[in-house]
This record gives sequence, C-alpha cells and structure tokens, in this order.
Amino acid sequence: MSGVKVRRGAVDTQRLAGMLQRRATQTLVIDSRTFSEYNASHVLNSINVCCSKLVKRRLQQDKVSVAELLQPNGKIKVNLCRKQEVVVYDQSTKDASQLSKDSFVYILLSKLEQTFNQVSLLTGKQQHTSLHVHHVVP
Repeated sequence: MSGVKVRRGAVDTQRLAGMLQRRATQTLVIDSRTFSEYNASHVLNSINVCCSKLVKRRLQQDKVSVAELLQPNGKIKVNLCRKQEVVVYDQSTKDASQLSKDSFVYILLSKLEQTFNQVSLLTGKQQHTSLHVHHVVP
C-alpha cells in the first residue's frame, strides 16, 4: 500500500493485556504456534495461523492472502480494517530483531503489515501464560 506508513512494534504481556481490556474489538491476536500447542492453551479469542511449511510457502509465493489465512476460523469474525491492531505470538521469540527473514513469523508479520497499520510481536518469555489463557478441556 503506497503512502501508508506501517508500524511494527514489540508488545509485552502487560501491554497486550491492557489493549485487550480497553479495546478488545480493535485488537486481533494471532497465535502462530502449531495447532496442537494452540489447542492445549492459547490467549482467549486468539486466532491460530498454523506454521506449517505449506502455509509458509504459500505466503511467500502470494498464493494465499491475509483474508484467506484469517477467515477460516469459524468462531471469530475478523474485521480486515486497517485500524485494527494486530499482535502475533509464537512459542519462543523474545526479540523481533532476532527473527530470520526465512522464518514463518517474519513472513507472517510482513504479510500482515500489507493489510494492517499496526502489527506487533508479543515478546518475552512464556508470553501467553501471563494473559487470560483459554485451556481446552477434552
């Protein structure tokens, strides 16, 4: 999107918790861990974007859009407006500057930045355990 300045930042768990309390409808949380990790526990109302090799390759080749990636989730309707803030988290990234340009999270963040004004990475150790976590009970 030409002329639009995209801001990528880092968010810690306290800041994300505050964002969710103040403006939950304007904050989209994306869990980029594996499906089994997501099913074990995740931030309440987060959307899982599975980090498979196939999804990564399709993102790199522009064969899947952000809308297609986010909309299959039946329980949460994603509003693809530029004003929505997006926070992505994985299992272990503590510093966004340490991401390899070939990593799934780096590629996902780059694609999200093409749709949303503010995209951040949740940083810190054991990020999702400090937030309101939804544990799936079998």
